[in-house]
Amino acid sequence: MNVMVEVSPALPHQGTTLASCLGPLMQAVGCPEWTMARLQGVLGHAFQFDMKEGGLHVNHDHLDWGPALDILPRIASFQVLDSDESDSGDKLLALKQAARDAVYASLKRGAPALVWSPMSLEMKEKHQFAVCWGLFVGYSEAEERFTVRHPFVEDTYTVRYDKFGFPNPNEPISMRVYDGPSTADERTTHLTALKNAVAVAHATRYAPDDKRNANRRATPHGFAAYELWRQAFESEDIPTNTTHHHLEMLMWRRVAAATYLRELVPLFSEAAEPLEAAAAHYDREMESLNPLHELCDAACKREAWTSESRAESRRAIGAALEVEQMAIASIEAALAILDG
Repeated sequence: MNVMVEVSPALPHQGTTLASCLGPLMQAVGCPEWTMARLQGVLGHAFQFDMKEGGLHVNHDHLDWGPALDILPRIASFQVLDSDESDSGDKLLALKQAARDAVYASLKRGAPALVWSPMSLEMKEKHQFAVCWGLFVGYSEAEERFTVRHPFVEDTYTVRYDKFGFPNPNEPISMRVYDGPSTADERTTHLTALKNAVAVAHATRYAPDDKRNANRRATPHGFAAYELWRQAFESEDIPTNTTHHHLEMLMWRRVAAATYLRELVPLFSEAAEPLEAAAAHYDREMESLNPLHELCDAACKREAWTSESRAESRRAIGAALEVEQMAIASIEAALAILDG
């Protein structure tokens, strides 16, 4: 028997495969309130920004395989089907069979499943990297194959239920199968998201004894990331394409932040004024970053930065940081009202 649900990841994926896949899943199970912006706000993407010295590459989607997964139960209840490094042979096959059965049952209820790196070794060899989160949207019993839709892959494709997973040849699995609505309190969920936004800005999001997120804690983020990025433009060696990537990620996130904060106004009407102010600041931050977009495009065409364009870029990032600080101050003012 074949089963199929007409669900696809949201595009553009906005630098997060988790929100890109989770949003349509939540729509499919009858929760339209979980927009892309709301998901990014609660999961943390909307307020995140990391940087490395010299403006080098950053995995801006790192939340998707870290802290955001801890927050998933506040969005919905999920059956977690994960293998670990010690699982192999019959044990791993049994887990994959249990996962297949759980996903099949979910698909028959109309809900796709979240799956980590749903790609075969053959895809890897062909440099077709469906890494990070995708969706299982169908299953064929006769062929024992899942139908997959992924934010990074244009076409729908299939994989055997027991022959996918990247990059380990053992093909480990990680899946989240929808199990019902969340029991978390809505106000508490969004208050926590606002507090996390402030903590990220001030680089206090990860506790000193949090070993799992030690790398995240060590990477400059929040206000410090802006400062480090601005300093990178003092060097002639700052990369062009990587800079464009940083800018795209930041702009996607701040658009989501402004939208999310405005979505919170009906829920937190007593703090409407500072929430609206914070959203307006994020709008202004986007305006501050627009010149950097043009400067970056020109640098990519030249494959180099001029001293003048680097100076203008430092000014644009400095202006964006000032507005970012005002946005966070407004969120702190909202929290003072809501926690008062």
